[in-house]
Amino acid sequence: MKALVTNHSIATRLLNLGLGRSIGRGVGLSEIAVPTISDDEILVKVRAVALNPTDYKHIDVISPPGSIVGCDYAGEVVNIGKNARGDWKVGDRVAGAVHGGLYPDRGAFAEYLKVPGDLAWKPPVNMSDAEAATYGVSAVTGMLALNARLGIPWADEGKGAQGVSGNGAAVLIYAGSTSAGLFSIQLAKAAGYTVVTTASPHSFDLVKKYGADKVFDYHSSAAADDVVKEFPNITCAVDCFSEGNSTEFCANVLKNKGGKVVTLLDQGKSKTPGVQYELIMAYTVFGHAFQWLPPIGPKFEAKTSDRKALARFYESLPRLTEMVKPPPVSTINGGFDGILAGVDKLRKGQVSGSKLVVHL
Repeated sequence: MKALVTNHSIATRLLNLGLGRSIGRGVGLSEIAVPTISDDEILVKVRAVALNPTDYKHIDVISPPGSIVGCDYAGEVVNIGKNARGDWKVGDRVAGAVHGGLYPDRGAFAEYLKVPGDLAWKPPVNMSDAEAATYGVSAVTGMLALNARLGIPWADEGKGAQGVSGNGAAVLIYAGSTSAGLFSIQLAKAAGYTVVTTASPHSFDLVKKYGADKVFDYHSSAAADDVVKEFPNITCAVDCFSEGNSTEFCANVLKNKGGKVVTLLDQGKSKTPGVQYELIMAYTVFGHAFQWLPPIGPKFEAKTSDRKALARFYESLPRLTEMVKPPPVSTINGGFDGILAGVDKLRKGQVSGSKLVVHL
């Protein structure tokens, strides 16, 4: 099969890390063997893939040579392991995420991929492959932050907290117009929470369309104080940007009551009394330990509870797509060349307000 496979040496990756930019392409189209599935896995013919910033970060720095890149996919089941969970049949539509960029036989930017049967979901018939492919890393990040870390009720459990009219629980979603932000807004709303978010003014209508109750312009120096004045009892936040002063902004909102800020990048320890930071890494949902840039890079332990959370989320997702909708989709043509062009757009910061999807 054809697949996009990484080729940067460790020296080049460390240089890229130090420079904060990419030298060389780092990935190329290769002919490799179709993955061999285990008894608990299914084999998927990939029809569409969604792109994430993590894809170029893996290409530039993280991925060892010979790794298949890509996480988010939608496609068709073509083979099923004898013990695979999920009641799959050959020909079923399927979507989800895999831990792309670290392994020679597992990644979404390929003609075929393998995935455990219980870690994928079945899109409804009225959803396109492009839309289905978006429920990968971004959706999983929102689920992991809200349900697995902050203890917000699951979307299929009904209204778990009083909403705006009941002066009930509120949650802050920083950077609500990102894909992870839009999914987080919807999952929190499905649980009955009042959703407070930040965005640029040009994205106010977008985040409100996806369910945000109140949106603040993060450019304003008074924005954090304004949030506190209107929502003084917020005790949980998801920082979907996790750069610059975004996490400090969240901490300032929570400082009156204390609480937890879930971050997507490491922000160190909180300097705000009573406020805790917790880093999440979406790849922990696959249930295996991994390391970046071995032997010197960070190690991540296997988390069985996170794997169970992903299985639960994807099992319930087909029933939730009316209230947890895909983000706006921008389709790129060109197959594998289109993937490379799209990843480069993400690398250059040229994507806003939509999810890039490529049909294979």
